[in-house]
Amino acid sequence: MNTPTLRPHFHVLIAATLSAAIILGFARTFYLRPWFDLPPLTRAAVVHGVLSTLWILLHVTQARLIATHRIDWHRTLGVITAIVGAITFLQAGDFAISAIEAGRAPPGRVPREFLSVSLGTTFMFGLFLFAGLFMRRRREWHKRFMLLATIVLLLPAIGRFDGLLIQHFGFPRTVVPLLVSTAFVLWAWVHDLRRLGHVHPALLYGGLLLLAAIPFRAWVGTTAIWQPFAEWVLRVH
Repeated sequence: MNTPTLRPHFHVLIAATLSAAIILGFARTFYLRPWFDLPPLTRAAVVHGVLSTLWILLHVTQARLIATHRIDWHRTLGVITAIVGAITFLQAGDFAISAIEAGRAPPGRVPREFLSVSLGTTFMFGLFLFAGLFMRRRREWHKRFMLLATIVLLLPAIGRFDGLLIQHFGFPRTVVPLLVSTAFVLWAWVHDLRRLGHVHPALLYGGLLLLAAIPFRAWVGTTAIWQPFAEWVLRVH
């Protein structure tokens, strides 16, 4: 007896919605930057933005290929997707450390404390990416891990609204990114429940880990043990 699976069109819809949210979050500081009075981006920032954009576009494309039953194309493009994902992971870590070395951090954030957020986000992306690649022959696990990897990218995207919306309404910095990330995780959970009668373990435990990590990595940066670790990372970079 075949086990019910997620409808492929759900993954197209949620991947496209995630992509739209991420692009909207980075619209002012990256995609539409020339139209705002902002200083030019560094080369590393441009590379980081291009790689992240490639990732979300590939995620939508891969979901669409599955929905249209182009499994052969999906597997071929999967090699490129894996390479882009791995490069994005490595470049994001280097970019995060370089930004702190240059003293760059969001307004009101202590650079060395914020390193726990940027490196934590990179770690979570890599965790789900490589879990998805490892489970590529088990499609129900694979597709959910890849979805979670993209949801991780919501945190820096929604964080860009700090100066535009979040601070005007008096919300703490982590609240809105956590709420938006929770909304996407719950959307996937509800869909699992409706289709499978339960939440798939990859999505259940992966989603819980993703959400718990958002306030945790912000808290870690304020602890006494983080400071010497951050100093060590900057020294060996």
